[in-house]
Amino acid sequence: ASYDVRISLRDDNITSMYCSCPYEDNCKHLAAVLYYMDNHPEIFSKDNNIRDLVYNASLNDLQNFLIEEFENDSALLNRFRIFADLDIDENFYIEKLKNSFSKPVNVIRFTEEDIPFLIKSNHFDLVLKLSKLMVDYLEEIYNYDYDAFYIILHKLDTIMIGLFNKGYEKPVLDFLADIILNSDNIEILDMLTDTYSRIGDVEKLFEDNLKS
Repeated sequence: ASYDVRISLRDDNITSMYCSCPYEDNCKHLAAVLYYMDNHPEIFSKDNNIRDLVYNASLNDLQNFLIEEFENDSALLNRFRIFADLDIDENFYIEKLKNSFSKPVNVIRFTEEDIPFLIKSNHFDLVLKLSKLMVDYLEEIYNYDYDAFYIILHKLDTIMIGLFNKGYEKPVLDFLADIILNSDNIEILDMLTDTYSRIGDVEKLFEDNLKS
């Protein structure tokens, strides 16, 4: 059988690992990939001539190259919009996430690649919109793919803490409160209540809700 194995690295450190096989924790497939990585360091080598290549190219060549790439790669275009602090196409990310719903591994990849990039570039409102879509998705897959459900739910916890630590405190607490007070899924309720308790007063949240 073939399985999807993903290992994310940052500064040569492993930040997350995922395998679509049915085994829990660290499986032999992840171990095999890690072994291969240890024995083939050349796959991580960087082209030290990139800066020279860019600086030596003419402005006209760079502009023509980027225009052609942007026309054929909407993801790259949106990443450039963020990099250049231009208006981004929020609908692009919303549709990209919705299209990822066909396979849970694609949603996991979205949380590991697109969400951190959006948080780093301070697009917090959009991240909350995407997080709400993921909560709705979790409720849909709960009964047939618990492994993916559990991974994505933990990713949401990380996303909320990341936003909170960026100073986006009240919107995060309001977002969590709305889910906690309205979700019928016990797993989602427990996880995000725990998230709320680490950054806010969860007892006061429930007391205020009872009063209202």
